[in-house]
Amino acid sequence: MTHLIRTTALVSAMATAVSATTMVSEIDVTADLSAIQNYSAAEAWVDLETDLETALATQLVNQIAKDDTQKGAEINIEIDSVALANNFEQALGVGEWVLKGDVDIDMPDAADDLRYDLTVSADQLNAYYPAGTDIAQVSIDSEVFYKAVIDAFAANVASKLK
Repeated sequence: MTHLIRTTALVSAMATAVSATTMVSEIDVTADLSAIQNYSAAEAWVDLETDLETALATQLVNQIAKDDTQKGAEINIEIDSVALANNFEQALGVGEWVLKGDVDIDMPDAADDLRYDLTVSADQLNAYYPAGTDIAQVSIDSEVFYKAVIDAFAANVASKLK
């Protein structure tokens, strides 16, 4: 009898874990042009909307709804601040690297909807750089930096749906 109870508990726990994964039916990122606060940011981050949508879809690949009949969460992100200080400004403390946005996740059950502000700054990126990256050599216009910022932002949003 004890074995049956343990097995039932294990099956119940596994079913709960599987049902806890939320499917996603829409990912939409918009960036307010006035959010880009300097020329360096505007030049380096021209594909921000598409790249962030792609990074989210990649992180949630197993949770993308198969068709329109499958009800899923709708992710809407409005980027409202992009600031990229150069290394000199950062060292002097007169500028910072920031990507900030309003995240709105409409869940299939409205009681579970999520709305929050998300800010990713340079201090949070170390975990997203490839192994062996010399952080002192990373600049705001490098692909490594850009990808780390996008991945950090996407990882936070994706974590809310897993």
